[in-house]
Amino acid sequence: MASDMYVVAKIALEVIALAVTMMALLVSYKGYSGTKRPVFARLSLAFGGLSLNFLLLFFADILAVSGSEGISPYLRLGASFFEMLGFFFLAFSHMVKVYQEQKLAAASMVVFNPAAAFKVLSLYFILYAALETVISYSKSKSKVVLVTAVGLSSFAVQSILSWLSEFVSYPIYYQLSSLVFQIVGVAAFSIPIWIYHRGADS
Repeated sequence: MASDMYVVAKIALEVIALAVTMMALLVSYKGYSGTKRPVFARLSLAFGGLSLNFLLLFFADILAVSGSEGISPYLRLGASFFEMLGFFFLAFSHMVKVYQEQKLAAASMVVFNPAAAFKVLSLYFILYAALETVISYSKSKSKVVLVTAVGLSSFAVQSILSWLSEFVSYPIYYQLSSLVFQIVGVAAFSIPIWIYHRGADS
């Protein structure tokens, strides 16, 4: 019974995360349509990838609840891929601006299976961007940069929890916590996008 409640809560969080991410995607795409700036194109790809991630997770969990788990592992693998792709474009989009100020060396990581590999790459991209953003905030003291750092840090925690869920026997707690942090990350990261979009329109 408790397990069923956790699965229902996970599905509910996935729906919320999908809605929030889709809103961020619409804002980014609207910004690109109005300005044709590459940054909005990259953000559209980022939130498009994250939206597909949540959509595939949602279908995988619905199939699991209905007892049709045959393709669920493939859907989850696809979700991990689109999550990695989304985080890559999210990190890359943000780093285009920050990278001009300083550079940090990247560390390699060991991976164990395809889904974990995608999650580790997601973690790699987002940790790199979060670290650069924190350094940028320490220099600029900009509130927008601070909000971006909070968003990226939330994504980093989400990625760690999502990665850990691949190696535990009962991953639902990690998955629920991961979804909460991803919702916080999308919400926080949407604020600078909206501010930038409004500035581009003015």
